[in-house]
Amino acid sequence: MEIVGAFVAEVTQCMSIFLFRKISTLVSLHGNMKSLQSEIQKLISRKNELEEDIRLAITEGKNPTSQALNWIKRVEEIEHDVQLMMEDAGNSSVCGSNLDCCMHSGLRLRKTAKKKCGEVKQLLIDSCTLHIMVLDRKPPIKPVENMTAPSLAGQKAAEEMLEELLRCLKDGAIKRIAVWGMGGIGKTTLVKNFNNLLESPPLMQSFDVVIWVTVSKDLDLRRVQSRIAERLNLEFDVGESTEGRAIKLHETLMKTRFLLILDDVWEKLDLDIVGIPQDDEHAKCKILLTTRNLDVCRGMMTTVNIKMDVLNEAAAWNLFAESAGDVVELEVINPLARAIARRCCGLPLAIKTMGSSMRKKNMIELWENVLCQLQHSTLHVRSVMEEVYLPLNLSYISLPSKIHRWCFLYCSLYPENFSIEANELIQCWIADGLIDDHQTLEQSFNYGISLIENLKDSCMLEQGEGVGTVRMHGLARDMAIWISIETGFFCQAGTSVSVIPQKLQKSLTRISFMNCNITRIPSQLFRCSRMTVLLLQGNPLEKIPDNLFQEVRALRVLNLSGTLIKSLPSTLLHLVQLRAFLVRDCCYLEKLPLFGDLCELQMLDLSGTRLRELPWKRGMLGNLRYLNLSHTLYLENIETGTLRGLSSLEALDMSSSAYKWDATGNVGEPRAAFDELLSLQKLSVLHLRLDSANCLTLESDWLKRLRKFNIRISPRSCHSNYLPTQHDEKRVILRGVDLMTGGLEGLFCNASALDLVNCGGMDNLSEVVVRHNLHGLSGLKSLTISSCDWITSLINGETILRSMLPNLEHLKLRRLKNLSAILEGIVPKRGCLGMLKTLEVVDCGRLEKQLISFSFLRQLKNLEEIKVGECRRIKRLIAGSASNSELPKLKIIEMWDMVNLKGVCTRTVHLPVLERIGVSNCSLLMKLPITAYNAAAIKEIRGELEWWNNITWQDYEIKSLVQRRFQACAVSTSLGKEERAEEPETPERSW
Repeated sequence: MEIVGAFVAEVTQCMSIFLFRKISTLVSLHGNMKSLQSEIQKLISRKNELEEDIRLAITEGKNPTSQALNWIKRVEEIEHDVQLMMEDAGNSSVCGSNLDCCMHSGLRLRKTAKKKCGEVKQLLIDSCTLHIMVLDRKPPIKPVENMTAPSLAGQKAAEEMLEELLRCLKDGAIKRIAVWGMGGIGKTTLVKNFNNLLESPPLMQSFDVVIWVTVSKDLDLRRVQSRIAERLNLEFDVGESTEGRAIKLHETLMKTRFLLILDDVWEKLDLDIVGIPQDDEHAKCKILLTTRNLDVCRGMMTTVNIKMDVLNEAAAWNLFAESAGDVVELEVINPLARAIARRCCGLPLAIKTMGSSMRKKNMIELWENVLCQLQHSTLHVRSVMEEVYLPLNLSYISLPSKIHRWCFLYCSLYPENFSIEANELIQCWIADGLIDDHQTLEQSFNYGISLIENLKDSCMLEQGEGVGTVRMHGLARDMAIWISIETGFFCQAGTSVSVIPQKLQKSLTRISFMNCNITRIPSQLFRCSRMTVLLLQGNPLEKIPDNLFQEVRALRVLNLSGTLIKSLPSTLLHLVQLRAFLVRDCCYLEKLPLFGDLCELQMLDLSGTRLRELPWKRGMLGNLRYLNLSHTLYLENIETGTLRGLSSLEALDMSSSAYKWDATGNVGEPRAAFDELLSLQKLSVLHLRLDSANCLTLESDWLKRLRKFNIRISPRSCHSNYLPTQHDEKRVILRGVDLMTGGLEGLFCNASALDLVNCGGMDNLSEVVVRHNLHGLSGLKSLTISSCDWITSLINGETILRSMLPNLEHLKLRRLKNLSAILEGIVPKRGCLGMLKTLEVVDCGRLEKQLISFSFLRQLKNLEEIKVGECRRIKRLIAGSASNSELPKLKIIEMWDMVNLKGVCTRTVHLPVLERIGVSNCSLLMKLPITAYNAAAIKEIRGELEWWNNITWQDYEIKSLVQRRFQACAVSTSLGKEERAEEPETPERSW
């Protein structure tokens, strides 16, 4: 026992010594690591201080010493080593049962920590004696280089754009900004003024340097790199590659807060190749560019695109007067000066050029001469306007292809400031061979649209006054006429006719005398034998000479629309190459020669004429692809087989035509029947009016072949105008129809837009869906119901068993005098109206309490816009609920003539992205759905001033925040007034 006791005592003593050493090692390790951690934090702080000193000194023209750079590199290495040691120390503290291993590991770490701590302390000591910077011979970097530029003071539009640029500059989420517009419009002037604004200390705090680079049309990446390097006091080695330069630039810019201004960019600039850090890797950089082409903005992935438009008349006159001097105030010169200023079409470059050329000229004869030359021909003032035309011509030359340039010149055939219908333009391009016709009409039109959009993006064309129209800027048109004479174009559109120079008569191919007020054909046309396009529309012509068409047999496009002709000579048949023949709105045209020899004809527009029968027979016009017979109010007879023989026809418009369709033809019946349309296998676009649904009892598969249609069923006594049809829309309009009658199923199931006007046979739409087995009208995206007095609700939950209108996006309910609810009863929680974006309700007098019930509210997670007016019983738009609910996408609310409306919604309904509110004649509405939660999103509030002053606010700060968003307007001009009456509907001029 004594031996055993002695052994145990010996073991216990050894274990105690071992454990003591282990604990001692760990305690010592902990102390060393804590000391090291404290010292490394001091070192990191010191390194950060030195880096900030270096950054500031660089902007003063100094360079860091190699000693300082090596010290920072050594600190970064030690930082890395210490981080690894910290991780090892954490692992050793939880090493488990292997005590011996832990002790050896801890001993090693203790020694290493002690050593590193000594190195850290030494680096701290060394930092006190470092020579950080040395002076460079180069001058210090100026944060901003002042640019010479005309002042924009007093130009309201330009000042607003400068404010917009400043807002973008301060917004951290906006990294790339573009200013775009046509040549000579003042983009560079605007951005130079913006650059100079940045010299003020408050604005300059965001950047170390603003770098201006003029890129220009002939892009030279090495020149761009050199300019950036120059601003950064950076030198490249002789013969250094573009890649090597990019690396140096990237390294320097990554340490610099910079704004890079790229002026006059013509194509996408690869920032990586230049060496410019991307936004995602460098949070303190911004890029601002100017360009003429919106495609460049897209390629450069700009966040905000600011388009510069021409000056308004007042601003244009002020700029002209400043350029021309006090002479413009002379009584005899002022009217002439204003007329000349207007001829410059708001383009700053043209205004300043013309103004400067007339500066201090006080002879009235000089002013009259210049105005006369401007009005009649740009050729006479070429020397003065050369500076204006050159940048415009550069844009023209830079268009992507020859086709783009020809299509641009084609637009100059139309009068000044004329809104050109894009569809007509494309038809002519196809017929004239500018667009390949060896494809479907849809594909050709899509290509035409892409050409137009590209010309608009290049600022060579601009949006016209109407939907689907374009026009040329006045000076762009002048430049186009200047160019086009040499390429066979001759335009006198919209002017008094002048003689075609004899030397040009044999070379001209495209001629326009559109809207010239001529009553007879100019004799010079008879000698233009190479002419392929002749535009004579809009003239009071009553007769076309018999021999004209014998002399111009090469014609491919002939437009006589809007003339007073009653007939055309049989010599029309000599135009065997004619592809487009347009006589739209020739309201006296009663007869045309038989089109037997016009076998190349592809586009034929006879709309708005007095024709009683069609001028061709079966087997003729086999190449015809587009036929417009809309508004042919006298058309009585279409011979059997006439339509069936149009085997190439792709688009037919017979909206508002007087022709009466029978479902099928009888043996010996001389009139074409509806079944002839069903045989046209290539037909993809159809506009049509029917007296009844009898024709639709035929097989309905033909509807599925149509890509786009507008079919109206209404008695002849009803108003017969059409709603415009959107792209790829399949619209059905039923007026005065009993919806429970048969034959409508095919229309309902294939329609994407449905308009019901004065229809009967139903209390709600659910009944129609169930009766005709319409599968919830799942294809419908737009629904308008007007003057259907029998309707009491839109959807009745007791009638439907499945979701209804699941894809409907737009709903309009107008003049439904018995409508008491939109949704009635319990409807499925999902599917019904779940995709609805816009809701408009007008003059539904029986709607009470609220417009949107709680059950309806649950469906409307995609609703963006509410318009409601003349619903005099409604007290609140949106019903409240016990729990919080939300319309997460609602942006617009417009209300008018709601005499009992007291509120929009309760506090439990949240509208987080509400932007615009319009109110008119809602005198009891004293509260708006604006809270601290959504006040910042509000962009506009419109209403009467008296109403606004009576609004009650829970928080005065909210009113202060949105006060500047309020715009006072009179009752007569408030939002929604245009919806009171049913506007006249115009037919779409579309293929």
